[in-house]
Amino acid sequence: MGFYGVAQIVRIQRERRHLKQGKDSRETVYAVTSVAPILDATQNAAHLLALARDQWIIENGNHYVRDRSYDEDRCPVRHPNAARILATLRSLATFVAKRGVHHPRSAHQATVPALHRYANAHRRVAIRWIMAAHGLD
Repeated sequence: MGFYGVAQIVRIQRERRHLKQGKDSRETVYAVTSVAPILDATQNAAHLLALARDQWIIENGNHYVRDRSYDEDRCPVRHPNAARILATLRSLATFVAKRGVHHPRSAHQATVPALHRYANAHRRVAIRWIMAAHGLD
């Protein structure tokens, strides 16, 4: 196929409905994979589709949150160590928000932005969470 390690080339046709605009869209994307094919074509297609969907779970559950809550793509920090530290702190904040340590009363309050507002208003509590997590309290 011209690429080292390639076992399959996959075509995925996506159809989705944009709820706000009420419009449908179609898109065809291609993927190159080293995943060995399964002999049964139906099982192979289902397996490859599951892999593609799993990738979107990561994208929507992690990267989307980072982009929307932290505007991470436009972060001006370029020093490698500083960027790693910020990424670690963002991951920690997202983890803390998902764990609900700030005792949200509703699903809306369990979001990352809600945690930020809470931590900003209750800084000493937020510092105690971090200290307790490392056994420093």
